[in-house]
Amino acid sequence: MIIRPCDRYDHTAEARQAIRLLRRCSPVCYGSSLPRTAARRLEAGWMARQRLAPPDPVTPASARPGEGGLFAALILYRDYRLLWLSSVLTQIAQWMLQVSLGWLMLELTNSPFWVGLNGFASGLPFLLVSIPAGALIDRLDRRRLLVACQASALAIGLTLAVLTALGLARPWHLLLGAFLNGAALAVNNATRQTLVPTFVPREGLQNAIALLSAGMNVTRIVGPSLAGPLIAALGSSGALFAQVGCLAIALVNTVQLPSTRVAAPVRLPFLRNLAEGIDYVRRSSVLVGLMLLATIPTILVFPYIQLLPVYARDILDVGAGGLGLLYTAGGLGALTGSLLVAGFRQIERKGRFILTTTFIYGLVIIVFAYSTWVPLSLVMLVCGGLLGSAYMSINNTLLHLNVSDEVRGRVMGIYMLTWGFMPLGALPMGFLGDRIGVPHAVALGAALSSLAILALAARIPALRALR
Repeated sequence: MIIRPCDRYDHTAEARQAIRLLRRCSPVCYGSSLPRTAARRLEAGWMARQRLAPPDPVTPASARPGEGGLFAALILYRDYRLLWLSSVLTQIAQWMLQVSLGWLMLELTNSPFWVGLNGFASGLPFLLVSIPAGALIDRLDRRRLLVACQASALAIGLTLAVLTALGLARPWHLLLGAFLNGAALAVNNATRQTLVPTFVPREGLQNAIALLSAGMNVTRIVGPSLAGPLIAALGSSGALFAQVGCLAIALVNTVQLPSTRVAAPVRLPFLRNLAEGIDYVRRSSVLVGLMLLATIPTILVFPYIQLLPVYARDILDVGAGGLGLLYTAGGLGALTGSLLVAGFRQIERKGRFILTTTFIYGLVIIVFAYSTWVPLSLVMLVCGGLLGSAYMSINNTLLHLNVSDEVRGRVMGIYMLTWGFMPLGALPMGFLGDRIGVPHAVALGAALSSLAILALAARIPALRALR
């Protein structure tokens, strides 16, 4: 860390900048229930004991908060724009890969079990790799790490495409490719999250994170929509080669990003550094609460998405064509939710907003679970996608606002771990669906989620006070 003497900040503007940096890096949790006077005293003591890191880059005059409208972060910040394009193209490629490998596995084995196993292989690395990846992110140049992840995914996709084109692909090739690609994607996603605050100032984070979430939700529609016709026209190998092309364009955008130095050199052994990140989260009730907010719906609510084929065939009787409509309704709702959050200049009471949104999300899915009328089901899917996306965007924003850059990678690695919990929730929900019926299983999970959110709000008052 470069040391700046305190007298460097004698002038008023520089003093304000130092205070903003302090509030970002200090262990004092601003926006929590800590009294303002106590927070000020702790802040003054912390300033006296700590050496200040360099201030954040000054926002250019053209990038004042409120300018740029809905797409402010994309318009005002060139590096964020490159990161956004790279992320969206990478995620489109991942959806294309998922659809192509699922279809190819079905052709090779004619077994739904193997298709499900392929999905499990791609999700397992999020449970195994995310936390170690976070420690790695805090030790290395994040831009180089992102380039390495995307280059690895490109090499994996190209290998699978060539094997498929030559007729040499076997089920174990697909499982291994899905697992390795999942590992690269887990590191890629965590690294991408930590880069957003590097390229966008604090006051623009809500807009930037919501726009990134909106881009990810667009890929839920675009990726499968591209893969299906490509498989029909060119076969699985053609779709895989197209996926490689998307990754190549994403890599070109990533290479243009500036290098990002480590905020402070890490001299601790890797495992101790890893434990330090976990302890950092454990000691903060706010961070624990935000992690639980990310985990509870992921396990108890999100698995309804995996059961949409059952609704399409057995409950709503809309067939395969209707299944695409169900997925599209959820995707459009998620996109709308992300854009709404991006359009708000600031949500003042973020804590209460996220708790209320997550609670209502569970209630909406309960209505969907028991609906047998297609129009009502589509409306509930749109509302569910909107609420789920909005809560995830704000949750992500709050995580970034409540951690210092020195541990950001490790904290986001733990956050990425929650993404791997959906398959764990899908297994018991599918089991319950066989025993008591899918509508009862989905409704039970959603009800438990809403009750757990109420308990969380009562147990951690600091969550309600977050701004």
